[in-house]
Amino acid sequence: MVLSTKDVKPAPEGLKGTVAVDLKSRHGETEATCTPEGIRTGLGGLEGTLLSASGMDVQVVSAEGVVVPSPAQMVPGGTWKNSLSVKLQPPASKTGGLRPTIATTFDKEATVVGEEEVTVAAGTFKALKVKNITTARSSRPGAQGRSMESFLWFAPGVGIIKLETAGSTDLELLKVERAEAPKAAAKGGKAVKKAVAVKKDPKG
Repeated sequence: MVLSTKDVKPAPEGLKGTVAVDLKSRHGETEATCTPEGIRTGLGGLEGTLLSASGMDVQVVSAEGVVVPSPAQMVPGGTWKNSLSVKLQPPASKTGGLRPTIATTFDKEATVVGEEEVTVAAGTFKALKVKNITTARSSRPGAQGRSMESFLWFAPGVGIIKLETAGSTDLELLKVERAEAPKAAAKGGKAVKKAVAVKKDPKG
Protein backbone atom coordinates (compact mmCIF):
# COMPACT_ATOMS: atom_id res chain seq x y z
CA MET A 1 0.00 0.00 0.00
CA VAL A 2 1.26 3.47 -0.85
CA LEU A 3 -0.07 6.39 1.19
CA SER A 4 0.74 9.85 -0.14
CA THR A 5 0.07 13.50 0.64
CA LYS A 6 -0.03 15.79 -2.37
CA ASP A 7 -1.27 19.12 -3.74
CA VAL A 8 -0.74 20.90 -0.41
CA LYS A 9 -1.73 24.57 -0.64
CA PRO A 10 -2.34 27.44 1.79
CA ALA A 11 -6.00 27.96 2.75
CA PRO A 12 -7.83 30.36 5.09
CA GLU A 13 -8.05 27.55 7.70
CA GLY A 14 -4.34 26.69 7.40
CA LEU A 15 -3.35 24.14 4.73
CA LYS A 16 -5.34 21.95 2.37
CA GLY A 17 -4.19 18.93 0.44
CA THR A 18 -5.12 15.46 -0.77
CA VAL A 19 -4.44 12.21 1.08
CA ALA A 20 -4.34 9.35 -1.44
CA VAL A 21 -3.99 5.61 -1.02
CA ASP A 22 -3.07 3.03 -3.65
CA LEU A 23 -3.93 -0.49 -2.53
CA LYS A 24 -3.03 -3.22 -5.03
CA SER A 25 -4.84 -2.08 -8.20
CA ARG A 26 -7.30 0.24 -6.43
CA HIS A 27 -7.07 3.94 -5.64
CA GLY A 28 -8.83 6.14 -3.11
CA GLU A 29 -8.37 9.67 -1.84
CA THR A 30 -9.87 12.37 0.34
CA GLU A 31 -9.34 16.06 0.99
CA ALA A 32 -7.48 16.94 4.19
CA THR A 33 -7.39 20.28 5.99
CA CYS A 34 -4.75 21.17 8.59
CA THR A 35 -6.05 23.74 11.10
CA PRO A 36 -4.89 24.95 14.53
CA GLU A 37 -7.31 22.39 16.05
CA GLY A 38 -5.85 19.50 14.07
CA ILE A 39 -6.26 17.65 10.78
CA ARG A 40 -9.73 17.00 9.36
CA THR A 41 -10.51 14.80 6.37
CA GLY A 42 -13.63 14.22 4.33
CA LEU A 43 -13.42 10.47 4.98
CA GLY A 44 -12.68 10.37 8.69
CA GLY A 45 -9.00 9.46 8.55
CA LEU A 46 -6.97 6.48 7.38
CA GLU A 47 -9.84 4.01 7.79
CA GLY A 48 -12.17 6.04 5.58
CA THR A 49 -9.45 6.59 2.99
CA LEU A 50 -8.84 2.84 2.85
CA LEU A 51 -12.59 2.35 2.50
CA SER A 52 -12.53 4.54 -0.61
CA ALA A 53 -9.99 2.12 -2.12
CA SER A 54 -12.08 -0.95 -1.29
CA GLY A 55 -13.89 -0.99 -4.63
CA MET A 56 -17.17 0.07 -3.02
CA ASP A 57 -18.85 3.33 -4.01
CA VAL A 58 -18.64 5.56 -0.93
CA GLN A 59 -21.01 8.45 -0.29
CA VAL A 60 -20.14 10.51 2.78
CA VAL A 61 -23.19 11.56 4.81
CA SER A 62 -21.19 13.34 7.50
CA ALA A 63 -17.63 13.50 8.87
CA GLU A 64 -17.06 15.18 12.22
CA GLY A 65 -14.08 15.72 14.49
CA VAL A 66 -10.34 15.79 13.89
CA VAL A 67 -8.32 12.83 12.65
CA VAL A 68 -5.09 14.01 14.26
CA PRO A 69 -5.42 16.71 16.95
CA SER A 70 -3.13 19.66 17.61
CA PRO A 71 0.30 18.96 19.15
CA ALA A 72 -1.03 20.17 22.52
CA GLN A 73 -3.40 17.15 22.59
CA MET A 74 -0.94 14.66 21.11
CA VAL A 75 0.60 13.94 24.51
CA PRO A 76 0.13 11.02 26.93
CA GLY A 77 -3.40 11.23 28.31
CA GLY A 78 -4.69 13.29 25.37
CA THR A 79 -8.06 12.22 23.93
CA TRP A 80 -10.19 13.08 20.90
CA LYS A 81 -13.17 11.73 18.96
CA ASN A 82 -14.32 11.61 15.35
CA SER A 83 -17.29 10.18 13.52
CA LEU A 84 -17.92 9.12 9.92
CA SER A 85 -21.33 8.25 8.45
CA VAL A 86 -21.34 6.72 4.96
CA LYS A 87 -23.54 4.98 2.44
CA LEU A 88 -21.82 2.11 0.64
CA GLN A 89 -22.77 0.40 -2.60
CA PRO A 90 -20.95 -2.50 -4.29
CA PRO A 91 -20.09 -2.11 -7.98
CA ALA A 92 -22.90 -3.31 -10.26
CA SER A 93 -20.44 -5.63 -12.02
CA LYS A 94 -19.96 -7.59 -8.78
CA THR A 95 -23.64 -8.01 -7.91
CA GLY A 96 -25.29 -8.75 -11.24
CA GLY A 97 -26.71 -5.25 -11.47
CA LEU A 98 -28.20 -5.16 -7.97
CA ARG A 99 -26.73 -2.39 -5.80
CA PRO A 100 -27.95 -2.58 -2.21
CA THR A 101 -27.11 0.45 -0.08
CA ILE A 102 -25.43 -0.11 3.28
CA ALA A 103 -25.65 2.85 5.66
CA THR A 104 -23.04 2.72 8.42
CA THR A 105 -21.63 5.06 11.05
CA PHE A 106 -18.15 4.69 12.54
CA ASP A 107 -17.52 6.42 15.89
CA LYS A 108 -13.92 6.48 17.10
CA GLU A 109 -12.47 7.45 20.47
CA ALA A 110 -8.69 7.84 20.62
CA THR A 111 -6.38 8.11 23.63
CA VAL A 112 -2.61 8.61 23.71
CA VAL A 113 -1.49 5.94 26.17
CA GLY A 114 2.22 6.76 26.19
CA GLU A 115 5.50 6.99 24.30
CA GLU A 116 7.42 4.02 22.95
CA GLU A 117 10.46 3.34 20.81
CA VAL A 118 9.21 1.25 17.91
CA THR A 119 11.24 -0.60 15.29
CA VAL A 120 9.65 -1.27 11.90
CA ALA A 121 11.08 -1.99 8.47
CA ALA A 122 11.66 1.73 7.89
CA GLY A 123 13.79 2.07 11.04
CA THR A 124 13.45 2.84 14.75
CA PHE A 125 11.26 5.75 15.83
CA LYS A 126 10.24 7.41 19.08
CA ALA A 127 6.48 7.27 18.71
CA LEU A 128 3.23 8.02 20.50
CA LYS A 129 1.09 4.94 21.11
CA VAL A 130 -2.58 5.66 20.47
CA LYS A 131 -5.45 3.40 21.56
CA ASN A 132 -8.53 3.53 19.31
CA ILE A 133 -12.01 2.22 20.14
CA THR A 134 -14.03 2.19 16.91
CA THR A 135 -17.74 1.39 17.02
CA ALA A 136 -19.51 0.52 13.77
CA ARG A 137 -23.30 0.63 13.74
CA SER A 138 -25.98 0.38 11.11
CA SER A 139 -28.24 3.35 10.56
CA ARG A 140 -31.28 1.13 11.17
CA PRO A 141 -33.26 2.18 14.28
CA GLY A 142 -32.32 0.05 17.26
CA ALA A 143 -29.30 -1.51 15.56
CA GLN A 144 -26.57 -2.69 17.91
CA GLY A 145 -23.07 -1.33 17.45
CA ARG A 146 -19.94 -3.46 17.32
CA SER A 147 -16.73 -2.11 18.86
CA MET A 148 -13.14 -2.95 17.96
CA GLU A 149 -9.93 -1.99 19.75
CA SER A 150 -6.79 -1.13 17.81
CA PHE A 151 -3.47 0.60 18.45
CA LEU A 152 -1.43 2.82 16.21
CA TRP A 153 2.00 4.34 16.65
CA PHE A 154 2.47 7.90 15.42
CA ALA A 155 5.97 9.34 14.96
CA PRO A 156 6.11 13.16 14.89
CA GLY A 157 7.36 14.39 11.53
CA VAL A 158 6.66 11.01 9.91
CA GLY A 159 3.07 9.97 10.66
CA ILE A 160 1.63 6.51 11.28
CA ILE A 161 4.37 3.89 11.43
CA LYS A 162 2.40 0.90 12.69
CA LEU A 163 -1.21 -0.24 13.11
CA GLU A 164 -2.18 -3.24 15.21
CA THR A 165 -5.54 -4.97 15.74
CA ALA A 166 -6.11 -7.84 18.19
CA GLY A 167 -2.36 -8.24 18.68
CA SER A 168 -1.71 -8.63 14.96
CA THR A 169 0.18 -6.07 12.87
CA ASP A 170 -2.05 -4.79 10.07
CA LEU A 171 0.22 -2.08 8.69
CA GLU A 172 3.92 -1.40 9.10
CA LEU A 173 5.95 1.40 7.59
CA LEU A 174 8.45 0.16 4.99
CA LYS A 175 9.92 3.50 3.97
CA VAL A 176 9.24 7.21 3.64
CA GLU A 177 10.02 9.08 0.45
CA ARG A 178 10.10 12.86 0.54
CA ALA A 179 10.16 14.31 -2.93
CA GLU A 180 12.45 17.29 -3.26
CA ALA A 181 10.54 20.52 -3.59
CA PRO A 182 10.61 21.88 -7.15
CA LYS A 183 12.35 25.19 -7.64
CA ALA A 184 10.08 28.12 -6.96
CA ALA A 185 8.71 29.82 -10.02
CA ALA A 186 10.59 32.82 -11.26
CA LYS A 187 7.80 35.11 -10.05
CA GLY A 188 8.13 33.95 -6.48
CA GLY A 189 5.88 30.90 -6.60
CA LYS A 190 5.84 28.77 -3.46
CA ALA A 191 7.26 25.25 -3.63
CA VAL A 192 5.22 22.43 -2.05
CA LYS A 193 6.73 19.21 -0.74
CA LYS A 194 5.20 15.83 -1.31
CA ALA A 195 5.70 12.88 1.02
CA VAL A 196 5.00 9.26 0.18
CA ALA A 197 4.78 6.57 2.82
CA VAL A 198 4.76 2.94 1.79
CA LYS A 199 3.16 0.48 4.18
CA LYS A 200 2.78 -3.27 4.07
CA ASP A 201 -0.07 -5.57 4.96
CA PRO A 202 1.38 -8.81 6.34
CA LYS A 203 -2.02 -10.51 6.01
CA GLY A 204 -2.32 -9.91 2.29
